[in-house]
Amino acid sequence: MSRFPDCYLHVEECRSGETWIEPIGGAQKLDLKLRVKNWIKKQFGGGLVLDGHLMPKLQGDYYAKIMTDGRPPDSIVCWTSGGFYLKSNQ
Repeated sequence: MSRFPDCYLHVEECRSGETWIEPIGGAQKLDLKLRVKNWIKKQFGGGLVLDGHLMPKLQGDYYAKIMTDGRPPDSIVCWTSGGFYLKSNQ
């Protein structure tokens, strides 16, 4: 049995290697941009927002993946992924 949720958002800060795992429930959409925006709001309380667009297959300051089937974060198989940057909401 996997030690990871069946479906989840995995976010990594590329410089430090710090990671976050947010389970995705059955009724939630597997929309990477939506999941990342929700993660940013939860982590930074509205002080930071997505800077530009998600960059498929490229790293930014952060890299996010939607993982399915309980696969570990280091699996090369993912639903979708992309890098992104943050900017101040001021």
